[in-house]
Amino acid sequence: MGSEWKEATIDKLKAPTKGSIAMGPFGSRIKVENFVESGVPVIKGGNLHGGYLTEGNFDFLSEEKAEELKSSQAFRRDLVITHRGTIGQVSIIPDDSEYEKYVVSQSQLKVTLNEDLVDPFYVNYFLQSHVGQHRLLANASQVGVPAIAKASTSIKEILVPVPPLPEQKAIAHILGTLDDKIELNRRMNATLEGMAQALFKSWFVDFDPVIDNALAAGNPIPDELAPRAEVRKNLSAEALAKEEVLAAGTNQQGSVDHPTLSDPKSLFPAAFEFDDELGWIPKGWDIISFGDVSNCFDRKRIPLSKKQREEKKPGAIPYYGATSIMDFIDEWIFDDTFLLIGEDGSVMKEDGSPFIQYIWGKTWVNNHAHVLQGNDDVSTEHLLLFMQSQDITPFVTGAVQLKINQKNMNSIPFLNAGSAVNQRFSESITPSFERMKTLAEENETLTKLRDTLLPKLTSGQLDPPIAVGSPASQIA
Repeated sequence: MGSEWKEATIDKLKAPTKGSIAMGPFGSRIKVENFVESGVPVIKGGNLHGGYLTEGNFDFLSEEKAEELKSSQAFRRDLVITHRGTIGQVSIIPDDSEYEKYVVSQSQLKVTLNEDLVDPFYVNYFLQSHVGQHRLLANASQVGVPAIAKASTSIKEILVPVPPLPEQKAIAHILGTLDDKIELNRRMNATLEGMAQALFKSWFVDFDPVIDNALAAGNPIPDELAPRAEVRKNLSAEALAKEEVLAAGTNQQGSVDHPTLSDPKSLFPAAFEFDDELGWIPKGWDIISFGDVSNCFDRKRIPLSKKQREEKKPGAIPYYGATSIMDFIDEWIFDDTFLLIGEDGSVMKEDGSPFIQYIWGKTWVNNHAHVLQGNDDVSTEHLLLFMQSQDITPFVTGAVQLKINQKNMNSIPFLNAGSAVNQRFSESITPSFERMKTLAEENETLTKLRDTLLPKLTSGQLDPPIAVGSPASQIA
């Protein structure tokens, strides 16, 4: 049990090689002009998520520059810890990481552990536990930019409980299995959303079915759409089959429902017409406003002060702000599927697109997010995909405090394809979104289970289901 476990400092548990604990390079050693299109990725705080390194969104250095920064390189099974900025982040580079070698940024440090003494995945989980975070942040300063004072020295002194290696590996396996399932579900949801986005772009941005119909009928293609028409002409049978899958959506089991849906191209026109506002659009489609296809429930919103929220605890009902869940309480004012769009404060991202949240079930929303649903033939999910593609910069007011009020939001132009196309689009994407909801709810359950087991396993309150080995007597 945990009371019998020895504790050892990370300094005692680090690998017996030079540079096993190393800081990222000073900012002056990595400049913007050092970045290249591909090469050795630089690990930043945004790549540390959920205990495992998140691939993607990397800056890259050339092999030569990476070798110049050799002391800041990290490899598979190394821990990466943020010591400046979003302190407390801890992740491990997994065995199946995309790259064999990385460089940590100036806000991170890496730790290579002695695997004869300790399992790095176990230490990774311990440092994410309540006790581990307390020890990690014991020397943190919140003055100015948050930072861990004398980071490399402070981290060396952190005490880690060291059960026998078989127990460490069992603990890491239990928690890792849950994390693997959570990550698999997250990737599946990203894929499902990507499929819905691709279908939206194909139908309502690139007008692929209209181009196909126009080509088949021998109708003229506007010059602006000619490059896309060439792409359509050269599509392979395999690519067309994939489009049929997109148009069919997926069912709750993740398989394709396309046998139940006919080819949607017959619902689209075979010609284009020019609109002064949007340029060439499918013939017969209308330019209306976002307010014409959405229902707004802002009047039902109720903001709560921190004190009021404390009075409604404990609870499991999410309390939403402009961009995220801010708290959990024991009451709700909404119980349905809604689209939230940030109203003030955090309104739009760097690319001009709005902050969006897709919510369902029992919820409470404050007055910093518009609460919306689709109406008539335009589904809430259709609105979501539409807004994801919009640059709302022209509709945002305020120099210091940005805001998109209801009037401006409702005036955003919306290209209406008509009931038949809109209904078919909703039929195509609804199964994907229902599957996404199921997977998201499963992840909530798995995350709660992992977070319940984490402190119990890493403190020894709960024995992992293995044969217990001998104490880690090698640790001096």
